[in-house]
Amino acid sequence: MVVRMSVDYVKLGARVRMRRENLRMSQAELASAVGISIQHVSNIENAKTKVSLERIVDIANVLGCSVDELLCDSMVQSKVIYINEVAGLIETFSDVEMRALPEFLRSYKHFGRILKKSIQQEDM
Repeated sequence: MVVRMSVDYVKLGARVRMRRENLRMSQAELASAVGISIQHVSNIENAKTKVSLERIVDIANVLGCSVDELLCDSMVQSKVIYINEVAGLIETFSDVEMRALPEFLRSYKHFGRILKKSIQQEDM
């Protein structure tokens, strides 16, 4: 069975922008390194163009990340990418934030289950 998903260009663009900004790289620097115009970088980041696979690979290489990281919002099997993203966020937490995190995650998971049940009941 093949599960088909379309590329979410809005989220792809947001991930390109986030990665570029985390590297403190300008759109001009990314454009120059990839060999495209600044306007094309802007169009990619703002989902005003459908970027080719070849260009996504070029961008990922310049940004030092995998294509999976840029496309994970459009992938069915993306749990590992999200785990790595959360791990990166956790590394920036203070000791106080770390102590609160387990309880927060348990509450978040519990709330998610309640919300899912509520949505399922509305659909009946």
